[in-house]
Amino acid sequence: MKVIGVVNKFIFLINSIFLIGLLLSYAAQFLSPVYFWPISFLGLLFPILFIINFIFLLYWSTQMKKQLWANLIILLIGIQYIDRFIGTKSIDENIEKNVKVLSYNVRLFNNYNWIKNIKSDTIYNYLNNKKADIVCLQEFIDLTNKKNKFNYKHKIYNYGSKNGHLAILSNYNIINHENVIKFSDSNIENTCIFADIVIQEDTIRLYNIHLASNWFDNEDYLFMNRSSKVPIKKGVFAIINKMKKSYKERALQVKVIEQNMKQSPYPIIVCGDFNDTPLSYTYNKIKRNLIDSFTISGSGIGDSYVKIPMLRIDYIMHDNKFKSYNYQKQKKAFSDHYAISCEIDIFKKK
Repeated sequence: MKVIGVVNKFIFLINSIFLIGLLLSYAAQFLSPVYFWPISFLGLLFPILFIINFIFLLYWSTQMKKQLWANLIILLIGIQYIDRFIGTKSIDENIEKNVKVLSYNVRLFNNYNWIKNIKSDTIYNYLNNKKADIVCLQEFIDLTNKKNKFNYKHKIYNYGSKNGHLAILSNYNIINHENVIKFSDSNIENTCIFADIVIQEDTIRLYNIHLASNWFDNEDYLFMNRSSKVPIKKGVFAIINKMKKSYKERALQVKVIEQNMKQSPYPIIVCGDFNDTPLSYTYNKIKRNLIDSFTISGSGIGDSYVKIPMLRIDYIMHDNKFKSYNYQKQKKAFSDHYAISCEIDIFKKK
């Protein structure tokens, strides 16, 4: 019995470390990485920390030990965040006509053949066939003026870099465009644009966002997949340093966007590649009082980044006056991101 007691004490010590980590992951969305960047990594690890502590809960339940209460209470606090990662809703085919919105990081239309046998025309055709009313594209590039292939009446292209960066395509009239939110950093690859769009008798402000990337290179991905000869210490520190820098950059970028959104005279829809997770400071600052469409109508695991399973960094959010339906994720990868879409009812406000 003494041996079991010693073992349980050791297990609870390990359990306590993971419980503290889980609690801190909840706090990651409220604390700016500019002031304390390590906590952002815990927000990233939330799904793993939650699962580990759930396993500890099962263990203490079989032992009928009081330690289960600490796990149960802390896990119950975190249940409110589960729907940001896993959706339980189904497709509703009987809803009335709504505004279909699609967001997609097209990764330069696979111009450098990162994905074999995927040509730019494949992505253009996919977007046209989806027949979304409004499309937001990140990492857009104009390939020999192929942008004219888009079957949309109204188009905005923002050329943040040499080849381009963001695009908004709309079947509805755009009355206010060429609005670029510039960040103070010098990275022109990341920016935000917005447009005011008239939909019947309503006007909405649409934001298309692409925030700072971690800038992982092939060597980093090989290391993460255990296919690299780089020493563990060197590889880990290289990744941490890149993520530390990008966490801080995004925190500064969302501050600028948040101030602009507060001044909007119209209800808001936000699309984009945030390059951050649903329990991040970035997500929390942009979401504010908005609705994350995945939490309302998503199904299954909400991952949107192809290279890392379960990683959700692309979003469609909207004003809480609206309601969204039928959140969907593209099934086949034409980029390093999946396209996401949903239908938003802006005609019948809640």
